Amino acid sequence: MIDRFVTLCLKRRQVVWLIAILMAILGYSSWKALKIEAYPDIADVSSQVITQYPGHAAEEVEEQVTVPLERELNGIPGLQIMRSHSTFGLSLITLVFQDGVDDYWARQRITERIAGVSLPPNANPGLDPLTSPIGEIYRYTLESKFRDQRELRELQQWVVIPRLKEAVGVADVTNAGGETTQFQLIVDPAKLAQYNVSLQQVIAAIQANNANAGGSIVVRGEQGYVVRGIGLVRSLQDLGNIVILAKNGTPVFVKNLGALQLGALERRGILGKDLTVTACPGSFCCYAA
Repeated sequence: MIDRFVTLCLKRRQVVWLIAILMAILGYSSWKALKIEAYPDIADVSSQVITQYPGHAAEEVEEQVTVPLERELNGIPGLQIMRSHSTFGLSLITLVFQDGVDDYWARQRITERIAGVSLPPNANPGLDPLTSPIGEIYRYTLESKFRDQRELRELQQWVVIPRLKEAVGVADVTNAGGETTQFQLIVDPAKLAQYNVSLQQVIAAIQANNANAGGSIVVRGEQGYVVRGIGLVRSLQDLGNIVILAKNGTPVFVKNLGALQLGALERRGILGKDLTVTACPGSFCCYAA
């Protein structure tokens, strides 16, 4: 058998050379298309639909957000598994697709389905960053003896994260920890009664005055002046100078109704570091590629 095969190859040398050349070309093209990775991504193509519904219990989130989204997302071509989890103010739906489904194609189908779902006004669904479940590549903490947790969080949010996202291959940077700055008004009930002001009036006045308004252009000769209304609150002083109402021509400001202070959003978690579990000493993050 081997003798006959060798004899055939010797008699048909042109055919053998042609087959060898074609195999070499095919091997070279396959080698160029092969992805060489130190840690190959063996995870399934998956994506998460994240919806925040602040202030609502898990039952309400499940009924008003998670179930309508699941019904609409069910039946996407290539969908293999769909899991959901509803907690206080948050809905998470994980979609796992079959092998061979393109990431961008799957996310486009999910986005189209989400657009057709009728959800409550304050529920805004979105997709997680395009990354792999095994794509977490680095964790770090920001610590300082001179900056508090609020300053570290601002440094993390406005300096560190934008720099890391400039690196090629970084999909997202997730922050866990620190304190988010919040302007707070500690209302004095006695002051509200003194000025005959309700708490709803205070809330409405702050919401109405915390925005910038665009105008037109006033032409003066060869120049034009842009007309703008500046009302965005940028400091405690700006917040305190908001007018609630006027009493006999005298304005009642927000600062007249209580104490103004810098606070932080409510924190609901802790993290572990160096074999201990403590309150976040700084900004703890991980980023994925």
